[in-house]
Amino acid sequence: MPPKKSKKENVQDDRFQAIVLTDSFEPRFVPLTAKKPRCLLPLANVPLIEYTLEFLSRTGVNEVLLMCSSHADQIQKYIEESKWNSKSSPFSINTIMSLESRSVGDAMRDLDNRGLISGDFLLISGDVVTNIDFTKVMNLHKQKRQQDKNHIITMVLTPASPLHRARTHVEPAAFILDKKTNRCLFYQQIPAVDGPKTSINIDPELLEDVEDEIVVRNDLIDCHIDICTPHVPQIFQENFDYQYLRSDFVKGVSTSDLVKKSIYAYILEETSEYAARVESLATYDAISQDVLARWAYPLVPDSNLYGNNSYTYESNHIYKEDKVILAQSCKIGICTAIGANTIVGARSSIKKSVIGKNCKIGKNVKITNAYVWDNAVIDDGSVIDHSIVASNAHIGKNVTLSPGVVISYNVKIADNKHIAHNIRIVEAPIVKEDLFDDETFESEEEGPNEADKFPSTANEKDVEVVGEDGVGVVYVSDREYDDDSESEFGASNQYSGIIYQFAGLNLSDESVSSVTQSKIKKLVKKARRLSTTSVASDYEGGAYSEEEEEDFAKEATATVERALDNNHDIDTALLELNTLRMSMNVTYHEVRLATTEALINKIVDFITTDTLDAKEATTKIFNRWGSLYRRQVFNNEEQGDLLTILQNKVGQVDQAYNQVILFLAIRILYELDILEEENILPWWKSSDSSDPAIQHVRVLTGQFIAWLQEAEEESEEE
Repeated sequence: MPPKKSKKENVQDDRFQAIVLTDSFEPRFVPLTAKKPRCLLPLANVPLIEYTLEFLSRTGVNEVLLMCSSHADQIQKYIEESKWNSKSSPFSINTIMSLESRSVGDAMRDLDNRGLISGDFLLISGDVVTNIDFTKVMNLHKQKRQQDKNHIITMVLTPASPLHRARTHVEPAAFILDKKTNRCLFYQQIPAVDGPKTSINIDPELLEDVEDEIVVRNDLIDCHIDICTPHVPQIFQENFDYQYLRSDFVKGVSTSDLVKKSIYAYILEETSEYAARVESLATYDAISQDVLARWAYPLVPDSNLYGNNSYTYESNHIYKEDKVILAQSCKIGICTAIGANTIVGARSSIKKSVIGKNCKIGKNVKITNAYVWDNAVIDDGSVIDHSIVASNAHIGKNVTLSPGVVISYNVKIADNKHIAHNIRIVEAPIVKEDLFDDETFESEEEGPNEADKFPSTANEKDVEVVGEDGVGVVYVSDREYDDDSESEFGASNQYSGIIYQFAGLNLSDESVSSVTQSKIKKLVKKARRLSTTSVASDYEGGAYSEEEEEDFAKEATATVERALDNNHDIDTALLELNTLRMSMNVTYHEVRLATTEALINKIVDFITTDTLDAKEATTKIFNRWGSLYRRQVFNNEEQGDLLTILQNKVGQVDQAYNQVILFLAIRILYELDILEEENILPWWKSSDSSDPAIQHVRVLTGQFIAWLQEAEEESEEE
C-alpha cells in the first residue's frame, strides 16, 4: 500500500491563466494585416506577440490561451515553433480557434461558451509592450477582492501628458474615479487634444457611494492589461450588445442598476515602468522609438529576446546585429537598429529607423524615422521618410517615399517615382475574401457583408504610381482619410513625427478579420454546427453531435497513442490534445474518455504480446502518462467522472487481469494527487453496481478503498 497521506482540504484550482487577444478587431494596419496578423508584425525586428509573452513569463501565469481569429493558422504555427512551446517555457500555451469572433465581446462570449476559465485571469492584447511589476497589480487586485465582494476587474492605466508620444490618439478617454479607492465610477471616450470641446454627463446617483471625492482623469493611457474575475465573460454573455471592453463593458457595468459590480484602476507610478499598446501606425512608431531609446528596458534589442537575434548596443542608442556590412562613408544616426546580413552602401544615412535582416540599402540613400522590414531592397539615391517598407519590397533608384507611405509585401516601385503622402501600396488588389472569410457572414439579419466596407482598386497595376517596371496597386478603402472625417480623433498637424504624419491612416469604425486559409475554413464549418450561444458542459447533452464526438474520439485517441508509441513529452501531447479539443469544441469529458481509451489499450497490448505483465504494464503507463489527466481534471465532479470512465473502460477488458489494472490506475493517480480521497470514497459508494462485470473489476480496488477509509478515520481521531 502507498504511504498514508494526511487529511486534505478541498483544494481550489490554483491555475493562473492569461487570455491573449491576438486580433485587434480593427483595420488600422491594413493592408499589412491582409497577409499577416498584427501580433506577428515586427517591432524593432521582434514580433509583437513576443513582447506580450515575455511580460507574461514574469507574471506567474502558468497557462496562456491565445484567442485567434484573424490568420489563426499563422499564429498557431508560430507558437508551435517558438520557445514558448518548449519544455523550458514558464507556462503552457495553447491556441483557441475563435474564428467567428469580430470583437472583444465575441471573444469573451466564446471563452465563456467553452468553459475554459477556472478563476481570476489576466486579459491582455497581443500587441502590448510593457515592463511593469505585475506583482503590485496582483496584490492590489487581491486586496480589492477582499474589501469589495463585487469587484470584477482591475484595469492597468498609466499617466501621460496629452502630447506624450506613446499616448493613443485613437481612443482618448476620461476616467472618473473615486479619489480614495480608484474605483471607476464612469468612463467616456472624448475627442483628441485638438478636437472639439465636449462635456461629460454623469448620473449623480453613481456618486452616492464615493468615500472621499471624485477625480476626472483624461491623462491616462489604457495599457490593455486587466485582471478579470470569471464574472467578466459571463456578463459579456448576458449582454450581446457589448463589443468593446471599455466603451461598452466598463461604461455599461459602472452605470448599470442591475449588474452592481465594481471596477478598479491600478495607476502606474514608477517612472521606470513602461506600458503601451501598438494600436495604430502612430503608436507603432512611438513605441518603436521608446524601445530603441531604452524606455522599456529590459525590452530592448540587445536583450535578444527573440530567436537568433544577436544585437549589440553602441552609444547613441545604435544597435547592430552580426554580419552587418556598412560602407565606410555611410552614417548611422541615433536610435537605429540594423538586422543581420544587411548591407548599407556608401554615403547613405540612416537615423531613428529600424532596418530588418538581409536588407540591401544602396548608395546615397537617406532613411529617416522609417521601418524597413526583412529582405527589403532600397536602391541608390532613394529617400524614405516616416514610412514603412514591408518584407521583400523593392524600392528603385531615386524614389521618394513621402511621410505616411506604407509599402506592403512584395511591392516593387520602379526608378524615379515619387509616392505622395499617406499612399498605401499593395502587391495585388485586396478583395473582400482577403479581409474576411465569407462563410462567417451568412446571416441575412446581419445585413450587408462587412467585407463590402473595404473595397479596393481592381487595377492589376497602377502604372502611374509604381511605374512600368513596378509591381503594385494603390489600396483605397471607401472611407476618406481626410482631416474632416478624422476630426473626432485626429491629431494636430502642428506636431512633428510619424504619430501625426500617419494620422490619416490610423482610424476606422469598421472591424476586420482575415481568415482565408482552407484549413481554417474547414474548422469554421465544423464549429458552425454548434449554436453560438450554447454552453458545452461535461455533464450536459446536446451541445455537440454524435458525429463530432466520434470524430474527436478517433483523432484524440490516435493522438495519445502516437505520443505513447513515439515517447513524446507530456507537454507536447497535451498541446496536441488541447488544440484538437478547442478546434472541435468538445468538453474535457471527451478528452478524458479518449485519453483513458488510449492508455488502457496500450496496457492491454503489452499484456497480450507478453511484453509485460498486468502489474508492470499498468505501473509503467500510469506513472509515465498519468499526468495527462492533470490538465483534464479540475474539480471534484470531474474526478468522479474520471473514476467512472476508468471503471467502465477497464471493466471491458479481460477479467483475468482487469482488477489489477483498475486498482493500480486509481492508486497511482491518487499518489500523483490527481485523485483525492475526498472524491474517491463518495464515488466508490455511489457507483456500486449490480452489473457482474463491474462488481468483478472492483474487487481488488476494494482493498485500497478500505485502506483509505481507515486512514480517514485515523486522521479524524487525531
